[in-house]
Amino acid sequence: MPRCSSLIRHGLVLLATTASLAVTAQAQPQAQPQNQPHGLSARPQRVVHLTAQAEQRLPHDWVVLTLSARHQAADARTVQNQLNDAVQQALSLWRPQLRPEWIEASTAGMSVQPRYGREGQIVGWQGSAELTLQGRDMAAVAALAQQAPGLTVTAVRMTLARATQRTAEAALRQQAIAAFRQQADEVAQAFGARGWTLREAHVNPAPLPAPGEPIAMRTLAASPSAEALPLQPGLAWLQLTVTGSVALE
Repeated sequence: MPRCSSLIRHGLVLLATTASLAVTAQAQPQAQPQNQPHGLSARPQRVVHLTAQAEQRLPHDWVVLTLSARHQAADARTVQNQLNDAVQQALSLWRPQLRPEWIEASTAGMSVQPRYGREGQIVGWQGSAELTLQGRDMAAVAALAQQAPGLTVTAVRMTLARATQRTAEAALRQQAIAAFRQQADEVAQAFGARGWTLREAHVNPAPLPAPGEPIAMRTLAASPSAEALPLQPGLAWLQLTVTGSVALE
């Protein structure tokens, strides 16, 4: 199975790019068209189905933190006001340092529910509010999370920034198409054909979780006096497949 690879060095992380070729060559003679004039013979068309794949390993460069505030009180309005204060205070603290596609913050939800006693009666109210803090600057995101009073980091997610994914997919597309063409050349030569003509092709990138959707998650107990969050980026695989068929000449 032909296989091409290239190594990319990114800081201290070694990235491996591999184009793996899964050949599923099936020469198929095509039926003679019904409108072919009588007395004329058409040479059967030989069709070969091919698959080529390119892969790249990249370090996560986008972190998403989920922070939550929880309060309880004798009445629902008090709980709601406490949650609103916590959210507004955090957003006011973060807002001067927010930049699109670098550090972003948003509210993720709020809920207030009654607390019930043993007899089924309402004995109080409790609620929670969630904020999402995310960005490419992982150190800055972690520092901002620790500065927010009254919030707890409940989840950490790592993924690829959209710009990183788009750039990598563009390079993988070129590699996979080149691998597909090389396969077609080799198969045509093996079958003794003069060349080949592309009949159809499909380029299929493997889906990756978008920023904000979990790849890996862990729960951390944080406080305003805690040390910086221990963020360690992992690695993500990008994969792109080209499938199609060629007609041998």
